[in-house]
Amino acid sequence: MKITFGILAHVDAGKTTFSEQVLYREGVIRALGRVDAKNACMDHDDIERARGITIFSDMAGFTHNDDTYYMIDTPGHTDFSAEMERALEVMDYGVLMINGTDGIQGHTEAIWNLLERYNIPVFIFINKLDVISASYERVLSEVRERFSANILDFKDISLKKGSEGTLTDDIIENVSEWDETLLDKWLNGAITFEDLRPAVVSQIKNRRLFPCFGGCALNGEGIEPFLDSFYCFTEASYPVSAPFSGRVFKIRYDGHGERMTYLKILSGSLNVRDSLSTDEKVHQIRAFQGERFTALQKASAGDVVAVTGLRTAKAGQGLGECCDTVMPALQPALQARVLYPPEVPDRTILQMFYILEEEEPALSVVWEESLRQLKVNIMGKIQLEVLEQVILERFQVKVSFGQPEIIYMETIAEQVTGYGHFEPLRHYAEVALRIEPGERGKGISFESQCHVDRLGINYQNLVRTHVFETIHKGVLTGSELTDVKIILVDGISHIKHTEGGDFREAVYRAIRQGLMKARSLLLEPYYSFAISIPDPLTGRVLNDITRYSGRFEAPVPDGSGRTVIRGLVPVASFMNYGEELMIMTGGKGSISMVFSHYDICHNQDEVLNHYQYNPNEDTDNPSCSVFCQKGTSFVVNWDRAEDYMHTLR
Repeated sequence: MKITFGILAHVDAGKTTFSEQVLYREGVIRALGRVDAKNACMDHDDIERARGITIFSDMAGFTHNDDTYYMIDTPGHTDFSAEMERALEVMDYGVLMINGTDGIQGHTEAIWNLLERYNIPVFIFINKLDVISASYERVLSEVRERFSANILDFKDISLKKGSEGTLTDDIIENVSEWDETLLDKWLNGAITFEDLRPAVVSQIKNRRLFPCFGGCALNGEGIEPFLDSFYCFTEASYPVSAPFSGRVFKIRYDGHGERMTYLKILSGSLNVRDSLSTDEKVHQIRAFQGERFTALQKASAGDVVAVTGLRTAKAGQGLGECCDTVMPALQPALQARVLYPPEVPDRTILQMFYILEEEEPALSVVWEESLRQLKVNIMGKIQLEVLEQVILERFQVKVSFGQPEIIYMETIAEQVTGYGHFEPLRHYAEVALRIEPGERGKGISFESQCHVDRLGINYQNLVRTHVFETIHKGVLTGSELTDVKIILVDGISHIKHTEGGDFREAVYRAIRQGLMKARSLLLEPYYSFAISIPDPLTGRVLNDITRYSGRFEAPVPDGSGRTVIRGLVPVASFMNYGEELMIMTGGKGSISMVFSHYDICHNQDEVLNHYQYNPNEDTDNPSCSVFCQKGTSFVVNWDRAEDYMHTLR
């Protein structure tokens, strides 16, 4: 059996310390490392050790009772949450660490929601119970109230060698509710651990039961009982004899510039020299233990390895029989301009950032040729500081970044039909696309309602491809279009003159023409926040949240003279509030913020006035159509184009 599990938590909850304890007990490392001593096995990067936080997800494998386990230690800081989310794509189980003193924090809730999105079974470990202010019972009650009533206390169960053990009545009752046979045995007093174990395994795997443990990772308290239960109540199965399939979850370049593709094999096996595409072969297979690795000749279903030789694979991509690509839920809310020395060629800077973008796709590197300006998307300011260090160490180039700006998006308020026609000499394509408001946060979707007698299926497939192959810009600020449904309602091709690229031009122009007529809306990113403050400051903080156009839930006193406030607030108005809060509270307040979603912009007029975007002057995104008459092509502006459309005749 091979199982992949990840350690996840809000920053400073003790993930890496917990990971060290697991690896030490399994004989992977000879001595316990510590984050503050800068010698942790899983935080081996110089920048990680200098800052004392996990920045890159790292993994280590070990064998226990003939079973293989792959453990992934993930970043806890929100600025590096995209790295954490990518690791979720290959996890069989997640171990959610919660600080026993602070309880649920903003990022804890975001992680829980991601675990639910990826349908990952969860074990919970409440850490730092050696601190006087920590309380296992209080945090357990909190997670049951906010996350799930099926989070049960496993801390005091007894497991013996072999397949014997003792479960609490609460666990037995919960498990038996799902199985009448077990319920009858329990009511008759005849139930055994051997009866219960398969049911516990099944309910954990199906996310109907979430075991909770507690202890102190620093001194090892509670680690052994946790591991005993984890090994007892987890299982996974991957078909070895099936054709090869795998999932890429990370790209990294090693110290020699070798591109490593980290993947989990979902079925079949992978050998050195295997071809995964027409011109790519596996050169090397590496099994990692922190920064050390062992070269393998073969890996099989369930293994998590890094391979060299693949030049085009991307994070989230499926390989072999696995053809889909996972789209991440977390999105950067900020964008920053890259400032670099004038003596460094643009091409050199671009090459550097394209390498970084392979490793961190959320950077979404944008080069604006007309302004000779490079921009990257980021999660937060700490990420910029780390990027500066990474670039200096890896490429020996000193860069800096401009002040981060908000990444806005655009959508529409009501449906509209856009028309696009592209007919220069010996070319022809025309489409009519209905654009409808979509569900918030779902991006762009596509549907065809055009009969194949009107437009061949091959051209309809081309239209679909062109809808998704690029970022379509809105007409308010030139920001990305999102949350719309695009429906192909009509289209025309020419038996002789239509080429594939003609429909690309027609689709782009149709979407743009529709947006020019539509009532567009500006969307801005919102933070989900959790603020902990001394009780007397509650009123002042609530006033601040209202002043910054946020909204909040009812404040919750924690019984120790502090109040916790949770809510939503625009990133634009709140991204620097942490500094303001620290000054106001004299360092006694804490705030956790994580990207939540995009919603209607609270100050659209102000933003539009700042951007001063004129869609008619954006020559890279034309809304006009090109027609041909008597052998001569001519351009018709968007507001008159429908008078010439063939689909409307």
